[in-house]
Amino acid sequence: MAVLKNTKQRGAIMEILRNSADPVSAEEIFDSLKNEYPNLALSTIYRNLERFSENGMVTRDVFNDGVVRYSIAEEHHGHYLVCTQCSNKIKIDDCPLMRLEQGLQRDTGYEIEGHTLTIYGKCPDCLRREQGAREPHEKQGE
Repeated sequence: MAVLKNTKQRGAIMEILRNSADPVSAEEIFDSLKNEYPNLALSTIYRNLERFSENGMVTRDVFNDGVVRYSIAEEHHGHYLVCTQCSNKIKIDDCPLMRLEQGLQRDTGYEIEGHTLTIYGKCPDCLRREQGAREPHEKQGE
């Protein structure tokens, strides 16, 4: 694990991650910082996020939209419900895998370093919209 020099830009990236309730993408971080750091390149943000990840400072999550999102390691121990239509996500506060993880460590001798869990489905709003779109067609066929 390399020691990272503390720069203003790295500090600003970490501050955004600390203040975010959910994991954020490099693009979202870039949008938040571009006014304060006009010379900051998106590639710099990606490079720093990768270094933070390699050093165990942040974790990476990839949802079904394919976008990599980052959060402070351990702080956003992330389990989510993600809507497959609108990509809305809800964080699951309770970790349903902790007991399983402990049992796996005991049974296999592995030292488990972490896990992620993402459950995909349709949110209530998308289900209502989908149901509303079907009803007129069903009534016509009656």
